[in-house]
Amino acid sequence: MSNIRKLLTDSKLGLLPHLDERLQEIEKLFQQQQENLQFPPYELQFGNCNTLAANEPRPLITQSVSLQLFMTGSAKDKLELLLLASELQNAVDAAIFEWSNREWYQFEKPLKRPVTQIVGGLDGELLDNAAKSYRITIYREFDLIYTLSF
Repeated sequence: MSNIRKLLTDSKLGLLPHLDERLQEIEKLFQQQQENLQFPPYELQFGNCNTLAANEPRPLITQSVSLQLFMTGSAKDKLELLLLASELQNAVDAAIFEWSNREWYQFEKPLKRPVTQIVGGLDGELLDNAAKSYRITIYREFDLIYTLSF
């Protein structure tokens, strides 16, 4: 199994299982606070990928990873939705940093360096439907640095 696959999907140590678990907890909490709140599945995208070999015994891969998370609720609750989106953004960042630090300390660690920076933002749009829904898209982007698999 490749290092990137291990980092993202390993059932015990992968980012995606960790993130899925945290998102389920957050979604339940938010749905108790706000009615008609929906969380469609998030999207994962890969950006720039670079191989670095300078001063390393094994070449390193730097892979940019982007997450898009979605939250939909009533348009009349726009301010509350934006506040919840900000909380969700912070919770996702915390989950990524937590996973990254835990993964980096593993004995056989594919992650060469922990995630040190997450960038992104959020956008909102009024959906053209009878329910007058408002959808927020949250963007988070970070780099995973891991050793090349031979």
